[in-house]
Amino acid sequence: VCDELIVCTDDGSAGIKGLVTEGIKQAVARHSDIDEVVAIGPPIMMKGCSEATRAHGIKTMVSLNPVMVDGTGMCGGCRVKVGDQVKFACVDGPDFDGHQVDFDDLMSRLVRYKRAEHDAMERWQESCRIRADKVVDLKTAVLGAEPEVPIDIQPSTDG
Repeated sequence: VCDELIVCTDDGSAGIKGLVTEGIKQAVARHSDIDEVVAIGPPIMMKGCSEATRAHGIKTMVSLNPVMVDGTGMCGGCRVKVGDQVKFACVDGPDFDGHQVDFDDLMSRLVRYKRAEHDAMERWQESCRIRADKVVDLKTAVLGAEPEVPIDIQPSTDG
Protein backbone atom coordinates (compact mmCIF):
# COMPACT_ATOMS: atom_id res chain seq x y z
CA VAL A 1 0.00 0.00 0.00
CA CYS A 2 1.33 3.40 -0.95
CA ASP A 3 0.87 6.20 1.55
CA GLU A 4 2.52 9.00 -0.41
CA LEU A 5 2.11 10.56 -3.83
CA ILE A 6 4.95 12.61 -5.25
CA VAL A 7 3.93 14.77 -8.19
CA CYS A 8 6.56 15.91 -10.68
CA THR A 9 6.00 18.30 -13.58
CA ASP A 10 8.45 19.65 -16.13
CA ASP A 11 7.51 23.25 -15.40
CA GLY A 12 6.87 23.00 -11.66
CA SER A 13 3.21 23.93 -12.05
CA ALA A 14 2.44 21.09 -9.63
CA GLY A 15 4.70 19.28 -7.23
CA ILE A 16 8.41 18.99 -7.90
CA LYS A 17 9.82 20.83 -10.89
CA GLY A 18 11.79 18.30 -12.84
CA LEU A 19 11.91 14.73 -13.97
CA VAL A 20 10.15 11.89 -12.20
CA THR A 21 13.56 10.50 -11.31
CA GLU A 22 13.95 13.40 -8.86
CA GLY A 23 10.77 12.27 -7.12
CA ILE A 24 12.18 8.75 -6.91
CA LYS A 25 15.43 10.05 -5.42
CA GLN A 26 13.51 11.98 -2.78
CA ALA A 27 11.30 8.99 -1.95
CA VAL A 28 14.31 6.66 -1.63
CA ALA A 29 16.07 9.17 0.65
CA ARG A 30 13.03 9.40 2.96
CA HIS A 31 11.84 5.80 2.93
CA SER A 32 13.99 2.71 3.32
CA ASP A 33 11.02 0.38 2.92
CA ILE A 34 10.02 0.95 -0.72
CA ASP A 35 9.08 -2.43 -2.18
CA GLU A 36 8.12 -1.52 -5.71
CA VAL A 37 7.95 1.31 -8.23
CA VAL A 38 5.46 1.22 -11.09
CA ALA A 39 6.31 3.37 -14.11
CA ILE A 40 3.86 4.06 -16.93
CA GLY A 41 4.71 6.63 -19.56
CA PRO A 42 7.12 7.30 -22.40
CA PRO A 43 9.95 4.76 -22.76
CA ILE A 44 12.62 7.34 -21.85
CA MET A 45 10.82 8.06 -18.56
CA MET A 46 10.42 4.37 -17.76
CA LYS A 47 14.11 3.83 -18.48
CA GLY A 48 15.00 6.67 -16.12
CA CYS A 49 12.80 5.22 -13.38
CA SER A 50 14.36 1.79 -13.80
CA GLU A 51 17.88 3.21 -13.61
CA ALA A 52 16.98 5.31 -10.54
CA THR A 53 15.83 2.21 -8.65
CA ARG A 54 18.38 -0.33 -9.89
CA ALA A 55 21.16 0.53 -7.41
CA HIS A 56 18.67 0.31 -4.53
CA GLY A 57 17.35 -3.10 -5.56
CA ILE A 58 13.79 -1.80 -5.76
CA LYS A 59 11.49 -3.88 -7.95
CA THR A 60 10.42 -1.68 -10.86
CA MET A 61 7.56 -2.64 -13.13
CA VAL A 62 7.13 -0.79 -16.40
CA SER A 63 4.06 -0.85 -18.59
CA LEU A 64 4.92 -0.96 -22.28
CA ASN A 65 1.40 -0.34 -23.54
CA PRO A 66 2.56 2.90 -25.27
CA VAL A 67 4.41 0.76 -27.85
CA MET A 68 1.53 -1.58 -28.68
CA VAL A 69 -0.15 -1.35 -32.08
CA ASP A 70 -2.50 -4.23 -32.91
CA GLY A 71 -2.78 -6.19 -29.65
CA THR A 72 -2.31 -9.60 -31.28
CA GLY A 73 1.46 -9.99 -31.64
CA MET A 74 1.10 -10.23 -35.42
CA CYS A 75 2.71 -6.91 -36.42
CA GLY A 76 5.76 -7.12 -34.15
CA GLY A 77 5.62 -3.39 -33.41
CA CYS A 78 5.72 -4.00 -29.67
CA ARG A 79 8.63 -6.45 -29.76
CA VAL A 80 10.98 -5.84 -26.86
CA LYS A 81 14.05 -7.54 -25.43
CA VAL A 82 13.47 -8.52 -21.81
CA GLY A 83 16.54 -10.15 -20.31
CA ASP A 84 17.69 -12.78 -22.80
CA GLN A 85 14.24 -13.21 -24.38
CA VAL A 86 12.23 -11.40 -27.02
CA LYS A 87 8.72 -10.56 -25.83
CA PHE A 88 5.67 -8.85 -27.33
CA ALA A 89 4.13 -6.23 -25.06
CA CYS A 90 0.64 -6.90 -26.37
CA VAL A 91 0.57 -10.65 -25.65
CA ASP A 92 3.33 -11.19 -23.06
CA GLY A 93 2.81 -7.99 -21.11
CA PRO A 94 2.35 -5.11 -21.14
CA ASP A 95 4.02 -5.10 -17.70
CA PHE A 96 7.66 -6.16 -17.38
CA ASP A 97 10.56 -5.91 -14.97
CA GLY A 98 12.07 -2.54 -15.88
CA HIS A 99 15.54 -3.72 -14.89
CA GLN A 100 15.35 -6.40 -17.61
CA VAL A 101 13.95 -4.29 -20.48
CA ASP A 102 16.44 -3.21 -23.16
CA PHE A 103 15.17 0.35 -23.44
CA ASP A 104 17.95 1.45 -25.81
CA ASP A 105 16.92 -1.15 -28.39
CA LEU A 106 13.23 -0.34 -27.86
CA MET A 107 13.71 3.41 -28.32
CA SER A 108 15.87 2.99 -31.41
CA ARG A 109 13.13 0.89 -33.01
CA LEU A 110 10.46 3.46 -32.10
CA VAL A 111 12.15 6.17 -34.18
CA ARG A 112 12.95 3.95 -37.14
CA TYR A 113 9.91 5.13 -39.14
CA LYS A 114 9.81 8.74 -37.90
CA ARG A 115 10.72 10.22 -41.31
CA ALA A 116 8.15 8.06 -43.14
CA GLU A 117 5.50 9.01 -40.57
CA HIS A 118 6.34 12.70 -41.01
CA ASP A 119 6.12 12.45 -44.80
CA ALA A 120 2.80 10.58 -44.60
CA MET A 121 1.38 13.23 -42.26
CA GLU A 122 2.40 16.00 -44.67
CA ARG A 123 0.74 14.19 -47.58
CA TRP A 124 -2.42 13.66 -45.51
CA GLN A 125 -2.56 17.31 -44.44
CA GLU A 126 -2.27 18.42 -48.06
CA SER A 127 -4.85 16.04 -49.50
CA CYS A 128 -7.32 15.28 -46.72
CA ARG A 129 -7.44 18.33 -44.49
CA ILE A 130 -10.90 19.87 -44.06
CA ARG A 131 -10.58 23.60 -44.49
CA ALA A 132 -12.32 25.99 -42.09
CA ASP A 133 -14.43 27.52 -44.86
CA LYS A 134 -15.75 24.07 -45.79
CA VAL A 135 -16.74 23.43 -42.15
CA VAL A 136 -18.58 26.76 -42.04
CA ASP A 137 -20.33 25.96 -45.34
CA LEU A 138 -21.32 22.53 -44.03
CA LYS A 139 -22.69 23.92 -40.76
CA THR A 140 -24.64 26.57 -42.64
CA ALA A 141 -26.06 23.94 -45.01
CA VAL A 142 -27.02 21.54 -42.22
CA LEU A 143 -28.20 23.97 -39.56
CA GLY A 144 -29.21 26.88 -41.74
CA ALA A 145 -27.22 29.31 -39.61
CA GLU A 146 -23.79 30.84 -39.34
CA PRO A 147 -21.62 29.53 -36.48
CA GLU A 148 -21.67 31.63 -33.31
CA VAL A 149 -18.00 30.98 -32.61
CA PRO A 150 -15.39 31.45 -35.31
CA ILE A 151 -13.90 28.17 -36.42
CA ASP A 152 -10.12 28.04 -36.68
CA ILE A 153 -8.79 24.71 -37.87
CA GLN A 154 -5.03 24.44 -38.12
CA PRO A 155 -2.90 21.37 -38.69
CA SER A 156 -1.18 20.04 -35.61
CA THR A 157 2.35 21.30 -35.12
CA ASP A 158 3.28 19.04 -32.21
CA GLY A 159 5.15 16.64 -34.48
